Amino acid sequence: MRVKSSLLIFKLASSTCVLLIMLASWFMYSHIDHTQNVELQLNRLKLAAARLVGVKNDYIQERQPDFIRAFEMHYFQFEKEYSELAQLLINEPKVMQQLSTIESYTAQLRQTLKRFEQYQIKLGHEADQGVYGLFRRNAHQLQGYVQTVDEPMLELKVLELRRAEKDFLLRHDHAYIERHTAIYDKLYARLQLDNPQAALLLKAYRQGFLSYSAVLTEIGLNSKQGLRKQLDEQKNNLTSKILGLSNTIILQDHDTKQAWVLSLLGMIIIICSTCFVLLVVLHVKVSNKINVINEVLDKVVEHENFKLRTNLSDTDELGQIGTHVDKLLEYLDGLLARLSSAQKRLLEDAEVASFSNVIHRFTQELNTPLGEVKSGKGDMAELIAIMKSNLSDGLDENASITEMISHLESTLDIIESNLTVSEQLIEEFNLISSNQHLDVLTYFNLLEQIEYVFRGKDSLLPADEYDITFDISDKLSINSYPSAINQIISLCIHNSIKHGKIANQKLHIIVSAMVVNDFVHIYFKDDGVGIDKEILPVIFEPFITSKRHSGGTGLGMSIIHNLVTKKLKGEVKMQSPAHGGACLHIILSETEFSLNQTSDFNSEQIDS
Repeated sequence: MRVKSSLLIFKLASSTCVLLIMLASWFMYSHIDHTQNVELQLNRLKLAAARLVGVKNDYIQERQPDFIRAFEMHYFQFEKEYSELAQLLINEPKVMQQLSTIESYTAQLRQTLKRFEQYQIKLGHEADQGVYGLFRRNAHQLQGYVQTVDEPMLELKVLELRRAEKDFLLRHDHAYIERHTAIYDKLYARLQLDNPQAALLLKAYRQGFLSYSAVLTEIGLNSKQGLRKQLDEQKNNLTSKILGLSNTIILQDHDTKQAWVLSLLGMIIIICSTCFVLLVVLHVKVSNKINVINEVLDKVVEHENFKLRTNLSDTDELGQIGTHVDKLLEYLDGLLARLSSAQKRLLEDAEVASFSNVIHRFTQELNTPLGEVKSGKGDMAELIAIMKSNLSDGLDENASITEMISHLESTLDIIESNLTVSEQLIEEFNLISSNQHLDVLTYFNLLEQIEYVFRGKDSLLPADEYDITFDISDKLSINSYPSAINQIISLCIHNSIKHGKIANQKLHIIVSAMVVNDFVHIYFKDDGVGIDKEILPVIFEPFITSKRHSGGTGLGMSIIHNLVTKKLKGEVKMQSPAHGGACLHIILSETEFSLNQTSDFNSEQIDS
């Protein structure tokens, strides 16, 4: 398979994936738009149903005809919202079945409310209307008659009747009806004999009360009886069905989206898997040919044997590159043979000619092979151009061939750069050696020692570019290695100068020390550039630097870490806030210290 054909297949597969994603995105957009319309219409249906329930509750509470008219108006609005939602869900039978159930429950609620209204009309919307108005008039006539006659016993019995009536209306207990009946029967039997007029009034009151209580029982004395119970049950059924419809729509929408996403992912995985297999096959094929070319070139460079060949067929782009390499090696081999022949002739001439003649002949003979070398250089440049053209036109994945060719051109630069780095490494290791072999454990004043190091760096820290501050007690002395402290502070100074200094901005350096929980803490801070968050976790590893090509070796922080952890038996941390600057925190947990006397630190210790 040619590389160009493979790349064409990969491009076609990528385009297919993009097309599938676009189609799926368009469908998802259409589906989401439809779902939004359904949810909006469902919310309108919920609102219409809530208004129906609210008007029903208001009517039961207030018992005014205006609420019935309002209920009818909201019912027609509900029917309208139902029809519009049904149009959106016409192709979904399961949802339509639930929607039809909701309409049925709404119709039942309406019919029950109409029956409630009929009983309320019979009962009377006002106090002087219907059964309730008749009952009140009969009760007032009876009570008025009792007040006009002077019969205390009759008045007492009428009051007992009215009390039983009130208890029934307040407590909704039929036991008070039975008590009311018992009082009435006794009183009516006596009044028929003693006072027929009062008996007639009592009978009319009794009939009115029975009619009134019967209508109340049908309507429902509370929310758990009669039509009021039916209305509450139908309201709850309607609410639960609407909630179920909402959940069904949400789940159905989720299932549809999930099915499409899984289908899309499945197709993309199949395409990507196919491409991966093709890529593996191509990679093996390309890698083998690249390895062959690379091995031949390595052997040519190592053994200077230009008779080696790749022997690759030119069936694809890599084969063509191998053929060009073979031609190049063949040309170089012929050129070397001609140079060897010229050298042989020069040696033969040197045996029989004088020195001046040899020089003359050497110049003549050498001009010829030098001309050939120059010509060969031009031919090599053309061949390299052809190889690079083949790579750039059809083999983007095999840039290693181009890197191999450019490696020959950039070797001298790499050697020079590495020599410079090696020189700096040697200097830093010499610095370590010179500072370590004379270091001994001794008591010294920490502030004086650090000030001594900074005095030695005055030429590197001009006052107009650097501001140095020490926050260390002049009574703090530690039992440690002065040269190790000197080297740590010196490396910190060099790091601040080399990595922290911002051009045209004054750098503030603060060195502080304190004793916390019998541990000596030393801080070296600056407000410079700071440290990249990628480098911060590995900053104490060797050869980690942000200025590899600007003179940095990456050993400074590694040396500090080794001195603190191994020489001073302490701990070191590096912090760099997001706004800039850096802080080196050294914790000396095993170092003896003194705060109540000054050290007898002298010039001999400093010189050491």
